[in-house]
Amino acid sequence: MRDPNPGDAAGVTVLAGGRVIDPANGIDTIADVVCAGGRIVAVGPAAGAAYTTPPAQAPGGDASVGAGLAGTGLAGGASAEIIDCAGLVVTPGLIDLHVHVYPGLGDFCVHPDRAGVEVGVPVVVDGGTSGVRTLGISRAFAQGPAIQTRVLAFMDPCLLYLATKDFIAHRLEIANDPRNLDLDAAAATVEEHKDYVVGFKVRATTTEDDRVSPFLEGAKSIAGDLPIMIHLGKYPYTKSLTNLDAVGALRPGDIVTHAFRGHSGALVNDGTAVHPVFAEAAARGVRLDVGHSGSDFRFASARALLDLGYPPHTISTDLNLFNEDGPVYSLPETMSKIWSLGVPLADVIAMATVNPAASIRRSAELGTLDVGRPAEVSVLRVEEGPTAFSDGFETIAGERRLAPVGCLRGGAWIEATGPFSVAARTAGDPGTAGAEGMEGTEGTEANGLPRREAGVAAAHAAAESLTYQKTSQ
Repeated sequence: MRDPNPGDAAGVTVLAGGRVIDPANGIDTIADVVCAGGRIVAVGPAAGAAYTTPPAQAPGGDASVGAGLAGTGLAGGASAEIIDCAGLVVTPGLIDLHVHVYPGLGDFCVHPDRAGVEVGVPVVVDGGTSGVRTLGISRAFAQGPAIQTRVLAFMDPCLLYLATKDFIAHRLEIANDPRNLDLDAAAATVEEHKDYVVGFKVRATTTEDDRVSPFLEGAKSIAGDLPIMIHLGKYPYTKSLTNLDAVGALRPGDIVTHAFRGHSGALVNDGTAVHPVFAEAAARGVRLDVGHSGSDFRFASARALLDLGYPPHTISTDLNLFNEDGPVYSLPETMSKIWSLGVPLADVIAMATVNPAASIRRSAELGTLDVGRPAEVSVLRVEEGPTAFSDGFETIAGERRLAPVGCLRGGAWIEATGPFSVAARTAGDPGTAGAEGMEGTEGTEANGLPRREAGVAAAHAAAESLTYQKTSQ
């Protein structure tokens, strides 16, 4: 199996003169970030000077130049790739904690690079698309030679689980049938893939009667230190609202995704108070994840929870084919929405770096710019000026957005080309002109990945949500 972080990028890369924001270390300053051999080797003002060779001296490899390469295994005269980051924001590699990236297994999945490096995100975590029996083949695809993004995964504890756009696993009760649960097999699979599986993703309730899923207790019995992420809220075909008893069953460090939804399963009562079971869960360390999706994030709910003192611990997208062309688009776009609600930029960046790294027990390797860490670094541009953001139900005015420029993945520089990226906007891509005017056409991205008609999936998701909300009342 391919090393999920090969760290084999040749040469030296200097991200020069950017605004470096590393919340884990309390850094917010103009500095260089230097990477060599797939690792971060220096961070600081003018840190790149010791690692670069002026062009006039490059042929001779002057011994006084490139002195900082000592101990990196690279020659002192090695040429450096200089990325001018003046006026840009440089952060630890962004981590999208909830995506669906096994196309061919789940028919609403996006390509890993569409959720990842194409939008400046070097690390993504699949949100339980695969169960036990398909985990190995899913991993083989996600970490195959054609994939540039680093992929990790939450695993569904079911023996057989397929995340599909028609919710067939839920309509047929596969996701809650005791015959589809083998805890020994699930535990063995996690052990075999412990460098890849970061936790369990569990649907919190059964389909027909909205009981707390027996799979939740099953996952808890074998999870150990691994977190459990639960999907908050109901699926289509459920008859009632989500049983919040599932939140009460969570342990410290477990994760509630779709925590800022605005309809069934919402954590706030009329925007004035949180459900007591949730308040108790948050007090003992249960973590809130955005999990935007097409209809599982509402600005109104987010404002209410922020006002009540419950900010998200992590920002994620739940990116899939239903929402990749709106209203979600990308992790930087979702971060921009939280920023637009008044959350400080450093906190927003923490919610997409150090916090998700801690949530998946990867703080020793991800989430900061510490020297010696894998060279996973994101570069963003703050685009000032009137704009608009949509949650799939409501459009709000904004004053700025975070536009992805690119990222270092294992030390290799990859330019962002996805929605709202600097490259796409510079090229005049009409599909990224603004959230309020997303009316793209069928076709393909520059890399040949499929591109759906913008906005249609979001509209369908919103309409479906309203339909089921009415029928459940």
